[in-house]
Amino acid sequence: MNIELFFIPLTEMDVASTNACMALLSEDERAKVARYRAPKAQMNGLLVRAALRCVLSQGLQARGGASPYSPQRQIAPQDWCFEYGAKGKPSLNHEQFLSTGIEFNLSHSGDWLLIALAQDDDTDATANTALPRLGLGVDIERSRASTHIYPILNHYFSPIEAEGLLALEGEDAQRQRFFDLWALKESYIKATGLGLAQSLKSFAFDLAPNSLLAVDGGVLQTVEPRNWVELKRQNNFASPSQAMLSSYLQLPSHIPLYSNIKLLIEPETTLNATSSHAQHWQSYFGRLDEEYRFGLSLVFGDSLVQDDSLAKVAISMQLTSITALLAACSAI
Repeated sequence: MNIELFFIPLTEMDVASTNACMALLSEDERAKVARYRAPKAQMNGLLVRAALRCVLSQGLQARGGASPYSPQRQIAPQDWCFEYGAKGKPSLNHEQFLSTGIEFNLSHSGDWLLIALAQDDDTDATANTALPRLGLGVDIERSRASTHIYPILNHYFSPIEAEGLLALEGEDAQRQRFFDLWALKESYIKATGLGLAQSLKSFAFDLAPNSLLAVDGGVLQTVEPRNWVELKRQNNFASPSQAMLSSYLQLPSHIPLYSNIKLLIEPETTLNATSSHAQHWQSYFGRLDEEYRFGLSLVFGDSLVQDDSLAKVAISMQLTSITALLAACSAI
């Protein structure tokens, strides 16, 4: 299983880029973008939808324009078709999923858009199935000093999570833990496909008191072992704002990725849709910088999961921009 994470800054676009993005969207998508009243929301809505289409084409192109599921060649950005689950989760339509095997999910917060693609290299008899092989969910969160975290704890966090957070010393550490947990929890309910129909208190990420971060002299430091994943830069990375571009390029060349994270399912939820997945899941956590963190969750179905599926997950990361994506997809 290959997972690709694309980090894309949500920047202002010039007229040429705006028109190029609009040309990639379906009529329905254009109508949704037009319904946003705020100009910034309209711009982000356009960029998010166009970037997803370009990332899907680029991800398939990286494998020679075909997938292990089908000899079908490259799909142009404007030709991707989507459908939505009962709770609104987007996915490729039936035909394109069968021909590519691609699952995707996306999230945006503040200045960043995160898109995740998953594709299995397995070509055995169970690979080409009408049902997804896994649930994929990602969430990127910006730490916001204005958020009143303490009233939220009792409403959306389990007792285990709230107690662990309040046991940390100092508001800075507690605030970091709050957004760390929020990113993980959001990624998990997106992976199950239930969204907010699934109570955020029905499960818990049990983090050790000093896991993911510690506070030493006011400075947050990671203390758990983690894997370092290279953050690759796409060619032709560009931004209309040179100041913002400089900030993005100051991101580290490697991102620490944590996977030793414990998930607890509350007993009263054993009959709901998440119970069949309880033994086949994996969550990851990482930080772009002090302000932004992200969660990634994979939920495997019992009937299709292999014993070594989780061990075979390979994760890569790429820093790109809408300008670079449009340039890469222009020849498709």
